[in-house]
Amino acid sequence: MTYNLRALVLVATLLAICAVTATALRAQEGSHSIWDGIYTDAQAKRGAAAYATHCAQCHGDSLSGNGADIPALAGTSFLYNWDGLGLDALIDRIHTTMPQSNPGSLSVSEVADITAYLLSVNQLPTGSTELPSDTQSLQKIQFVAKKPDH
Repeated sequence: MTYNLRALVLVATLLAICAVTATALRAQEGSHSIWDGIYTDAQAKRGAAAYATHCAQCHGDSLSGNGADIPALAGTSFLYNWDGLGLDALIDRIHTTMPQSNPGSLSVSEVADITAYLLSVNQLPTGSTELPSDTQSLQKIQFVAKKPDH
């Protein structure tokens, strides 16, 4: 009886491991990171113009913020602030809280363009497809601060 119980526990454990692995693989399907060329040069250029109009007044031309209540949008601290989140979190934050003088006034596509500009300033690679503006697609793009080893 002890042998059968051990075998049953082993089989149940293996099935659970397989189920967890399959779920994790399905979750990763279609996932990208910010290192996968998720925006275009043209989109970043549009974003630079929108940034100059709507963001530079507070965050500065160099995206350095003020070190106190206005965060930097470039550099290590910016990258690690969003590390591990979906890109939708950053875009949602910008869309709902910026510009500080008129929160929510930017369209989602303007925010996507500005985000593309932020990615370009942070020296993340460009690609052949524009950064999407829909939440479902953005949730599949992981913000990963450190460049993955490939």
